[in-house]
Amino acid sequence: MRNEKNSITKLMFNIISITLILITSHTYTYANDSNNDVSIKTVPIYPSSQDQQHLYDELKSTNKDQRLFFNNNRLNLSGLTLLSLLADLGIRDHPILTNDEIRSLDVTDKALTLALYHIASQSQGNQLKSAANKPADFKAALNNDTLSAYIDSAMPQFNAVIRLRQAINKYKRMKDIDWPPLTDTFNPQLGQGHAEVKILRHKLMTLDDLNTLPTSKHRLNIFDQSIIDGIKHFQRRNGFKLTGKLNGHTINVLNQSIDTRINKLQVNLWRWLSLPRTPPTKYIMVNIPAFDLTLIDKGEPVMEMKVIVGKPSNQTPVMITEVNSVTLNPTWTPTRNIINNDLLPLHNKNNTALKSLNFHLATGYGVNTVYKEIPANLQGMLKQYRLVQKSGNNNALGKVRFNIKNNNAIFLHDTPTKHLFNRHNRALSHGCIRLQKPNDLLASLLISSSNNNKPQTKHVRLPNSLPVFITYQTAWIDNLGKINFRNDLYKKDK
Repeated sequence: MRNEKNSITKLMFNIISITLILITSHTYTYANDSNNDVSIKTVPIYPSSQDQQHLYDELKSTNKDQRLFFNNNRLNLSGLTLLSLLADLGIRDHPILTNDEIRSLDVTDKALTLALYHIASQSQGNQLKSAANKPADFKAALNNDTLSAYIDSAMPQFNAVIRLRQAINKYKRMKDIDWPPLTDTFNPQLGQGHAEVKILRHKLMTLDDLNTLPTSKHRLNIFDQSIIDGIKHFQRRNGFKLTGKLNGHTINVLNQSIDTRINKLQVNLWRWLSLPRTPPTKYIMVNIPAFDLTLIDKGEPVMEMKVIVGKPSNQTPVMITEVNSVTLNPTWTPTRNIINNDLLPLHNKNNTALKSLNFHLATGYGVNTVYKEIPANLQGMLKQYRLVQKSGNNNALGKVRFNIKNNNAIFLHDTPTKHLFNRHNRALSHGCIRLQKPNDLLASLLISSSNNNKPQTKHVRLPNSLPVFITYQTAWIDNLGKINFRNDLYKKDK
């Protein structure tokens, strides 16, 4: 009995622990057809003990009172599939049952059932709905004898998810490899021999950043060009500047344990649960920590560009939304925070600065908008007027704004400050996403950028909305099969 309790308790504890990472790591915004966005603030972690038993009894009854994951006291295909998923998500260490679990199959079957139900209720944003507690899909899979396929479909069917699970298992096979640290003072020069070069070479080869050995074993301790190239490869995968030098940051990340890397991959696998189970044919994927936007069509990237995202103090929110219209030559109405924190101090320092940037006071909307020059006593006038920047070369939104459904005044837009895309850290905005190549995205929507040369503001509604996933991925596998890691920009991985 004690072993039975330990078995189910450990499994439940792992589920709750990882769910807490998912819940506390970020807030998702889901844009729906009614344009009433919903943000996750709190999520029920798990049903009560009484509800757990009732749920399991209900599902087992649907399965003709047979265990769901065992046939003749052996794991069936569904059980094997589920154990693999649980191990990839970090709910359990291995896709193999312990002796305690084998001796207590009824308890184990219940624990596995509840674990699967919990994962399924997290997928596709269902954690927003109380209806997620109705296991209709689960029952249908049991009735149709398709439980194994149902388990596979619990994770969104994106190619990136498959690659991420493969990377987790690749790193798990490396867990027992010796991983001695490099010292902080280790900084060899080209051609120099050093005892730690052999340790560095071992790390780079294990992580697939170096694939050649010197022809002579006597050169294993020599800091040669191949190692410099390997360091650059490592730096590229981790989003660092490609110096080929062992600065403190590069050494710190090289010293990270394999377990740390596995945990990071698993946290990011959980994040995929909030995306649709079936990918749209065409969609935009923004990855905040990578400062990157990719347009995907039929599962393949067809466009990629740099982006600028929100500063840690003005974070770009994670959201599932869509582009439904485009504004050419937009005006810009700054938020109250931007006015108070940036524009008013600028005006108080130089009362002609806002005028030079084409700001005006405005009343009315659309064709009825009336503009007024910026007065010296700007703050007092803001009770009656809006502060608006007219369209033009200085406009903060540039020449085009892609309108996405959300309640946070977040847009994808052009920018007049193109030089900022040369920066390595591009967390520079107040939350909006600035695009390096907005005209390329316009062209993909079959909208001519020639309209940008006209002074008038023009709104273009798309015949079909384009899904947009603004995500927070600090680990992923690129199309070349390389495992990428990025800095936890907003400290959400912890």
